Amino acid sequence: MTSLSIKKNLKKFGVWCIQHWRWLVFASVALIAYLAGRKSAKNLWKQAELARNHYKQEAEAIEKAHNDKNKSIEKVENEHKSKIKDAEKKNAIAFSTLQEKEKLAVEELLANPEKIDESLKNIGIDEV
Repeated sequence: MTSLSIKKNLKKFGVWCIQHWRWLVFASVALIAYLAGRKSAKNLWKQAELARNHYKQEAEAIEKAHNDKNKSIEKVENEHKSKIKDAEKKNAIAFSTLQEKEKLAVEELLANPEKIDESLKNIGIDEV
């Protein structure tokens, strides 16, 4: 191209720009907004990824804490159940021993009527 044709095309372009200046302003503002938004969109995407990763870690921590709590509760429940069973066994043994002692005491009292009188005097009953 020659310098005259370049000069002629530049003049045409200048006239077109003067006639359509609003379009040019709008297009340049849109381009600037797109470029600025694209950069902030990348930053927002990164923030969203970080928030999602943080949420996953927090959810895992909550789940782990819940499982640990359930395990500790089950452990304590099992310990208490075994202690209750032991206490019930001891109680049953003590009750049967007490019944045997009571049976022996009654038999002893029935065998010796003088002991009955003595027992009643110890209680506070003088005459029958």
